[in-house]
Amino acid sequence: MHRQDLISTGSGIPEMKTIIRGVILKDYLTFRTLVSKVFGVALSLGSGVPIGKMGPFVHIASAVANQMSLLATKFDSAFGNETRRSECLAAACAVGVACTFSAPVGGVLFSIEVTTMYFSVRSYWRGFFAACCGAITIRLLRGFLVQTEVTVNAFFQTSFTPDAFAVNELPLFVVLGIVCGVLGALYISLYRTVVLFLRRNKYAKRIFQQHWIVYPVFISFAFSVISFPHGLGMFSTGRVSIFDVRNYFSL
Repeated sequence: MHRQDLISTGSGIPEMKTIIRGVILKDYLTFRTLVSKVFGVALSLGSGVPIGKMGPFVHIASAVANQMSLLATKFDSAFGNETRRSECLAAACAVGVACTFSAPVGGVLFSIEVTTMYFSVRSYWRGFFAACCGAITIRLLRGFLVQTEVTVNAFFQTSFTPDAFAVNELPLFVVLGIVCGVLGALYISLYRTVVLFLRRNKYAKRIFQQHWIVYPVFISFAFSVISFPHGLGMFSTGRVSIFDVRNYFSL
């Protein structure tokens, strides 16, 4: 897919922000890019690599919306208007988020975030209606095909009772939230450092940019080693509950 269409690589959200703000990215929402993105995301998620699907879903929804706009332009020239196209893409961003999390309201809020420079009031109900259609469709498909309505599986399944915690434990939860926030910031900083290193180091550029297959093979191998079922992988599966982990460390 990388060779088939270089534009289909990556998340897609930064590019959609750029497009909605008026910058033209050639061939980013074409049918060829759409096909490459769909197959690439399906193969990537099927391999088990821990990549997010919200960005690709937003890109796919935007590409579909763009193709529908081009088709509608043949019957009504009003759909060729740039303002109408931007509104359609904003609604498509909401659909992408709604299909990922089954959250229409969150999808509309995300579309507002993407179009922070300008968001038409009349686009609220359009985005919400489109997001509801997307959320309902993904739930129906998962219900018929997978026999479940869950769209995002948690790594550690929990089933807390109403009295699962005491009031005295709330400060510990606050501390835990702060620690997790700091760890998240450190992860983002580490990721930024790695990306800048890969872009600036001449040896890394020679290996990962000229020989594009090396990077996905390296990431897949590293993830396979870390998530090996009989190693650290036993702690990162939805079939292991938090109580099983507690009992394991209490031995």
